[in-house]
Amino acid sequence: MNTGQYQLSFLAGLLASFCLGIVGSAWQHLSLSSHLLYFIFFLTAAALASGVLLLRADPRTWIAFAGLFFILGAFRFSAVYELPAHDISRLSGQDAVVAGILTDAPRVSTGADGVRRIRYTAEIQTATVGREIHTVSGKIFIYMRLPDDVPVGQIGDKIKAAGKLRRPHGYQNPGQIDTAFLMRTQGVTATLSVREGAADIASEESPTIIQKAFRYAEAIRSHYLNRMDAVMPHTDAAAIFAMLFGGYEGIRPELLEAFTTTGIVHILSVSGSHITLLAAVTAWIALCLRLPRWGTAAMVICTITAYVILAGLVPPAVRSGIMGAVAFLGIILGRERDAQHLLLLTGLIMLLISPLLFFHISFQLSFLATAGLLFLSPVLHERMARLPRMLAGSLSITIGAQLATLPVLAWYFNQLSLSSLLANLIVVPVVELIIILGLAGGILAFFLPIFGSIIFACDSLLLGMAFELTRGIAALPFAKIWLPTMDIFSMICYYAVLGWMIMPQRYRETGINICCAQRKLLGILVCVVLLSIFIWRAVRPDEMAVHFIDVGQGDCTLVVTPHGHAMLFDTGGTRDAGFDIGGRVDIPYLLHNGIRAVDYIFLTHAHEDHAAGAGPILSYMPVRQVYTAAEGTAAYARSMRLGDANPLLGKLTRAEAGESFTIDNVCVDVLYAPPLDEADNATGNEVCNVYRVRYGNASFLLTGDLVREHEAKMLSHQGNLTTTVVKIPHHGSDTSSSEEFIAATSPLYAVCCVGADNAFGHPRPAVLKRYEQRGAQILRTDRDGAIIFRTDGTHLRVSTYAAEKFLGN
Repeated sequence: MNTGQYQLSFLAGLLASFCLGIVGSAWQHLSLSSHLLYFIFFLTAAALASGVLLLRADPRTWIAFAGLFFILGAFRFSAVYELPAHDISRLSGQDAVVAGILTDAPRVSTGADGVRRIRYTAEIQTATVGREIHTVSGKIFIYMRLPDDVPVGQIGDKIKAAGKLRRPHGYQNPGQIDTAFLMRTQGVTATLSVREGAADIASEESPTIIQKAFRYAEAIRSHYLNRMDAVMPHTDAAAIFAMLFGGYEGIRPELLEAFTTTGIVHILSVSGSHITLLAAVTAWIALCLRLPRWGTAAMVICTITAYVILAGLVPPAVRSGIMGAVAFLGIILGRERDAQHLLLLTGLIMLLISPLLFFHISFQLSFLATAGLLFLSPVLHERMARLPRMLAGSLSITIGAQLATLPVLAWYFNQLSLSSLLANLIVVPVVELIIILGLAGGILAFFLPIFGSIIFACDSLLLGMAFELTRGIAALPFAKIWLPTMDIFSMICYYAVLGWMIMPQRYRETGINICCAQRKLLGILVCVVLLSIFIWRAVRPDEMAVHFIDVGQGDCTLVVTPHGHAMLFDTGGTRDAGFDIGGRVDIPYLLHNGIRAVDYIFLTHAHEDHAAGAGPILSYMPVRQVYTAAEGTAAYARSMRLGDANPLLGKLTRAEAGESFTIDNVCVDVLYAPPLDEADNATGNEVCNVYRVRYGNASFLLTGDLVREHEAKMLSHQGNLTTTVVKIPHHGSDTSSSEEFIAATSPLYAVCCVGADNAFGHPRPAVLKRYEQRGAQILRTDRDGAIIFRTDGTHLRVSTYAAEKFLGN
């Protein structure tokens, strides 16, 4: 290999090796403290080998460098992921008084109950537990209600608050965006909810220059929002503010849904499209001023930098700024190939600094979309030479970005917007005009408030037009299509095909010649692979899968029969309607697992943490029938938040004890269905159905919130209750799981569906101990995340999200 050859391939190889090192370290959970000597040895050996081979100009030098960056990736991930001994998260679970400095502008929101709440982000310096003062480090989120007479505070102010420290915890399911991990990428390792009163805020009179800059940027953002609120509805102001600076607070759900369906939801957060728009307007101004190319480039960089600072230097804005600037500058300077080099180098540097970004959806989409723009779009544009220039340009850019991000979209969202091209051609220009006018209106409002108000009023009208256009496009047939989730092997094959597409012609011809020369060997290899797949599918036994989904403090179990039929047992939900479990946890989980219709939903009782999620599921996808307990349709309508006259309620039927349902040899038995006795129904848990799912010799007992008294009644009416897996009744409460019940069921596994750090103290240690003493293995959704059992009726396998967190299913 001659020095300087194949630079692009070399950089791509280094980036790929570094990423593989990150994945390997995450997969094996390598600890820096435990493996430090090994890291030092292998890094030194790989560096020496790379240096020697480089000096000799050896053709194998790239192998040594690939190995070096693989080890470096593993080392960097281990170093960043392992928390130091003095991190604030080490005190999680304890009541503490923390003191620190505000690092971000406070976020104020109004909940569905009309209560104003605030979230602070603070770098913590000390934490007092009892009488002991700990010197700590790390960022936390501090949550509290916002009284009217309490100062909000600003960046750089000192904060002191008392409450219980907790580690961040999201919904741990495959395909779900891991909010706790996203917080970790921002350096946030703990949360604290203020118990009573408010946090003490002490104004910092001598802020640093950086803090002054952040304060000024926050003041500008507040100026924009206040001016817009004065002349338009708050929902419009929130949407336009999101288009300008990012964020989803206060946006109408209908607008968010329409933008998501048409594939332009990125407009509502700071993304590469914002950066490209600003760069294009800046370049046009520079062209009017007849600046040279280097002057235009400098002007573009300054504009992007100022905008990213104004957006609060939040990580998505920084990443979008870097990626967008790289792509646009390469195009404007006519150096697309240099931009390709710069993109790979930028991605490598960003991951070197923060390897956790590799698992961050914002980085994944920003990097892949920019790569699609720089690598795929030119190839596609060349192949669309017969189309009109404008159409070819729009098509190549849209398709290039979507092809590059397709596996990520399939993993997280399971949908592809076929209407995105139409939305990009019709709606996006209107939205871009809203953004430009919005930025200009805020500037004018500083000097000529009346003109700024007029521009903002026009912006509100344009937003209404954009919403109607988007809603109309979203309503078109096939506006979006379902995408199956790709596994790791499928993703590798997919990107290999894309790599073949963008490969220079001479390399493709060389590859084709090699394939032709070895066609006999390739033919034999293909036949062997196809035959192996056929034999594997032929001898593989039919399996039923039972998924205990993490829905927080609630129950939700998905049963998938050997031929793909789906049944849900409870659906989770929240009592205060603060979070849509059905729409934001259940439905994404179903789609991620290829479920697009549900045969039956079996609800144990009407409490929201068991039944509320059924409403969104019924509204979103086909459901044949819903079986309920004895509370009556009105109770379930309230829990599901459906109107009393909603036709979906016609699908509800009361389940009767003794009924059985069979699909694909999977049998569901209604073991217990007590009648409604108002005198005996003190908590609502007394009217709780119990279901048993059987497949071959494997059985699963799904108990809802069954209480001790009704455990006894069920035992008196039933014969053999021995089961393979039991869902621990009532989230492990001491109101359930009597000794007699555990002895009668004698489970191999006991699954506890429970929310992390819940206010009820579930599960009770004494309850778990009773199961363990009977030989049951305990699994918990708050620790293990989604728990998946697979059985052919004889053998049983179990996997958990926590064990496969970084590699998916």
